[in-house]
Amino acid sequence: MRNTRFLSKNKSICKMALLPIVFWSTTSLASWTLSGEESSLHYVSIKADQVGELNTFKHLEGKISDAGEFVFSIHLASVETYIPIRNERTNEFLFETAKFPLATGKGKVDASVLANLTIGEVKSIKVPVQIDLHGKSATKEVVFQVTKLSAEKLWTVTPAPFLINAAEFDLNAGVDKLKELAGLPNIARAVPVTASLVFTLDKAAKK
Repeated sequence: MRNTRFLSKNKSICKMALLPIVFWSTTSLASWTLSGEESSLHYVSIKADQVGELNTFKHLEGKISDAGEFVFSIHLASVETYIPIRNERTNEFLFETAKFPLATGKGKVDASVLANLTIGEVKSIKVPVQIDLHGKSATKEVVFQVTKLSAEKLWTVTPAPFLINAAEFDLNAGVDKLKELAGLPNIARAVPVTASLVFTLDKAAKK
């Protein structure tokens, strides 16, 4: 009887000791899905040397896997320049969305950084992001600030913009066409981009 009690007690201790390991495994294996309604991506275009205009996209998608691999997709046809005719021209002549409907950003973050975040904590990370746009690829070093808003929500922002250059993605001809159609002396070939991205914990990871 004494041995039985000893074994039972040891089993209870072992179960308690394993709890942190089980919790860590569940957390570190969590995957996340972008909440498009709560997220945004903006770029600023400059025309005639001194007129800046804010642009955005209405349709964004994204995932972060349990290994920390992420992919972020922009549906380019959802561009919003706040002028309908300019939306149409940007789709047709700049992005050529009939041939290139998506722009994507891919990379990998250290999954343990996300797993170890406490609610309210802010962490800065620098990530090489492979950007695929208009049939071309380029890698940018992007700084993100990640905040854990709750047990089931992450907020990621770019504290400083990163630059997209038209020449890198074979967009110069499209910029020239937009300049011609609008009767402008020039349009800047590089634009600053900022993002505010909210991710929610996948349902499977909550179980």
